[in-house]
Amino acid sequence: MISVRNHRLPLNGSKLIILVASLMLLIAGCKPKVRVLRPMGSKDEPKKETPAEKKDKEETDADIIDVKSIALLLPFQLNKANQHAPSTIDIRRSALALDFYQGFKLGLDALAAAGTNFKVNVLDTRDDVAENTRIAKLDEVRNAALVVGPVYPKEIQTFGFNASLDQALQISPLAASMPSEFNLPNLVTITSPISAHIKTLATHIAKQYSTGDVVLLYKTQDAASQQFLAPLKTEIQQLNKNISIVEVQDEESLESRVRLSGKNLVVLGTTNKYQISPVLAHLLTLKDELSYQIQLFGHPNWAKMDFDESEGLGAFQTRITSSYYIDKSASNVRKFDQQYQQEFGVVPTEFAYKGYDAAYYFGSLLAEYGEGYKDHITNVEYDGLHNTFKFEYNPSWGYVNNAISFMQYKGESFKPLK
Repeated sequence: MISVRNHRLPLNGSKLIILVASLMLLIAGCKPKVRVLRPMGSKDEPKKETPAEKKDKEETDADIIDVKSIALLLPFQLNKANQHAPSTIDIRRSALALDFYQGFKLGLDALAAAGTNFKVNVLDTRDDVAENTRIAKLDEVRNAALVVGPVYPKEIQTFGFNASLDQALQISPLAASMPSEFNLPNLVTITSPISAHIKTLATHIAKQYSTGDVVLLYKTQDAASQQFLAPLKTEIQQLNKNISIVEVQDEESLESRVRLSGKNLVVLGTTNKYQISPVLAHLLTLKDELSYQIQLFGHPNWAKMDFDESEGLGAFQTRITSSYYIDKSASNVRKFDQQYQQEFGVVPTEFAYKGYDAAYYFGSLLAEYGEGYKDHITNVEYDGLHNTFKFEYNPSWGYVNNAISFMQYKGESFKPLK
């Protein structure tokens, strides 16, 4: 069973506006409320108990049930919504938090069906620094075995410095920020930072490289390219100082440095489609008309961009690093999609999958190891609906997910490289 403090959502609500209204009434309410959510699939109404039966049951449960307390901090921003009639704008503002919450709920439901008990305190961070400072000092946070959230970098830092989490870990479920920006030793970063992608790509390129090859770093002026290519060059050189690395910035410098003998390992770090397209066209000319061997590597965020097959990514066997992939044909994903739509009446988003994985992984650790769960994070890996978790620990900035894989462009999209 899962007991939820401060708000409850209808188990079979089919419209987001009902969900937002429920959150507004119960998170923003003066008196916290508690509800026991039934395991997924149960259609039986909870048995009504007399006050005496309820007291006896609570005393018995206190002896035999290990209740796992979780604080879930999400930016619903309900203080900005119309309490009587939430608008479309209100729903959009709360969408990320709602999606993550709903996925998180289903993750705990799956564990509850197996007999593990959780108490979840859901708190609205409002995407506000002052509110995070206040929340950090609440009993619901201080007494939690696990804190999930906040999700935005400014909130993470403010909350982390103001919270007294001696035993609990603080989970950063969505932010891709470098953990070193926060320097919180009890922080768990789920979304692999760009440094993890860079190290994985550098290792891959070093293994691909043979004498006579050249690594061409195609530099553009946008921030994504600069933040990606400079550390990548350093990482490759640290792995093998004999690798030939050349920086180019336009068609002329590219043509002057490509090699007919050997492979041209080209890394394009920009995420600007208007800059990517002409570079791809020029690389196709070099390959098709002048017979250069070209292997292309792109930025991890290319996975979120739309490419046409005619642009040539397939011709270069283009590869990118990735920390997630949703296989819609997988049985566990299909099952989740069906449950999610039955429960909430909408199609799950990326944030819903992330919520489920976070709940199931950390909930499983709590269920098996109790308060000592954090001692097992680095040796318990997880392959979920959306994420793979493989954590490494650093005393300065906590636990970081370094589970990075490769995807290759095939057909009209990037697919896992096997």
